[in-house]
Amino acid sequence: MRKLLDQLILASPQQKAIRLVALLAALAFLGIVPAAGGVFHPVFTVVAVLLSLVVVLTPESNAPLGLMVYLGALWALSVPGHLDLWTLAAAVVLCVLHLACTLTSYGPSGLTLDADLLGLWRRRLLLCVGAAVLVWASARTVAFLDVPGSGLALGLALLVFLTWVTFLTVRLAQSRTE
Repeated sequence: MRKLLDQLILASPQQKAIRLVALLAALAFLGIVPAAGGVFHPVFTVVAVLLSLVVVLTPESNAPLGLMVYLGALWALSVPGHLDLWTLAAAVVLCVLHLACTLTSYGPSGLTLDADLLGLWRRRLLLCVGAAVLVWASARTVAFLDVPGSGLALGLALLVFLTWVTFLTVRLAQSRTE
């Protein structure tokens, strides 16, 4: 435990700020769950808070992955299937949490990330948030139109998704070689 606290104390101010963002994003997500009409589970919430504290202390471990999966499962089990603005807010908060966990795991706790790397991740964040907004708006439109389920529509949606993933993969591979 002492080693973990030493790593936290010796962390650069940038790393401390990013760890704080990860903690605040997890807490914000836990606040969104009941605001979105979900059931508040005190035990599950305490587990999520403890897991987020483990993420703050050991961001290079598998705790961030566990936190992301846990929060996603908490949302799926607690919140009814609505497509309101809370759903979009939860997706954006999870995206910010993922980014903070990724940035804190880049190196030792004293590492200060350079501006180019932060700019790259900022662009990726904006791209992912933009895609989340687009998917949310599309889903809201389909729900509003009350269109019946269709295998053709599902196939077209998967085709669009695979095209988007291919495009992003090519773009990220190009940005690594530059």
